Amino acid sequence: MKPEEHQIRSIVHDVWSTQLGLSIEDLTVLASTTETTTITAAIHITGDFRGGIRLEASRALIRRAASIMFDQPEDTMTREDELDVIGELANVIAGNIKALIPGNNSLSLPTIIDGSDYQVSTVDVKTSDDYGFALDGEAMVLTLLEHGSA
Repeated sequence: MKPEEHQIRSIVHDVWSTQLGLSIEDLTVLASTTETTTITAAIHITGDFRGGIRLEASRALIRRAASIMFDQPEDTMTREDELDVIGELANVIAGNIKALIPGNNSLSLPTIIDGSDYQVSTVDVKTSDDYGFALDGEAMVLTLLEHGSA
């Protein structure tokens, strides 16, 4: 059984609020990220539930988050800082989602995809739900995936 939309959105809002002190907005229409450089983190959930999450965000949004997490100016953030931060945010969000899923489940380490010309595909997907968010015009999409076959 997957968590409901309001639970997913609440988790994302809580993580951004508690970890970063930022209030993000819900997007009901997903923003296109084809015009911006994005970073994606993927975490698999295995066990009684088979699926995972993908967190895709604009580099500018993740740089801002990194600046807050490391308490340093945005222009001093490195690529490695940005990758660490999206991995950490994805891990915390995935951990909170996992807590809502019944059964015995485990999380993988984050896989980070970085660049401007890539496409992420996952095989054997039964359901895929996208949840959009934004902060000051910078978009972020959380995707919850559930695999089909056992």
